Amino acid sequence: MENIITGKAFYCGDFVDTDVMSPGRFEPFGDDEALARIALIDYEANPPFVDPATGRSPFTVIFAGEEFGCGSSRETAPMALALAGAKVVIARSFARIFFRNCVNLGVILPIIYDHPYDEGIVGQEVTVNVEGRYFQVGDKQYTFGDFGPLWPIINAGGLTNYTKQRIAAGELA
Repeated sequence: MENIITGKAFYCGDFVDTDVMSPGRFEPFGDDEALARIALIDYEANPPFVDPATGRSPFTVIFAGEEFGCGSSRETAPMALALAGAKVVIARSFARIFFRNCVNLGVILPIIYDHPYDEGIVGQEVTVNVEGRYFQVGDKQYTFGDFGPLWPIINAGGLTNYTKQRIAAGELA
């Protein structure tokens, strides 16, 4: 996990479900490029999350409302966001399975924070200090809680990497 993540902000409202993040009508998704191109394709925003010309997102940090990632348990949802270019989602709350998919896959850092932002945040520069547990927008800094027992998994880059590290250290047989 990178310690400092910087980039432009995007905004999603409440109850954005995983079928909006990686719609099933595009399955099978083919390769990573195809999955990146359809990230949040059904979320109506101006500008869109993914630039149609490049197939990638200019946005690194997504601010979201309540229950981000609700709906089905599709693992392709956080993967699509990450492949498009997102590294962090700061949401007021997450659907539990989406949150765990982010942690276990090691592709998106999910931060729960009751932030004050809406569509006006789009395009603003954001810095997230993972180990320092804060993010900054302009001259405003916000401290978020620690990840508790999930930190070793997040720090390792996901559950598979964490398990491999534990096996290599002789902690698991």
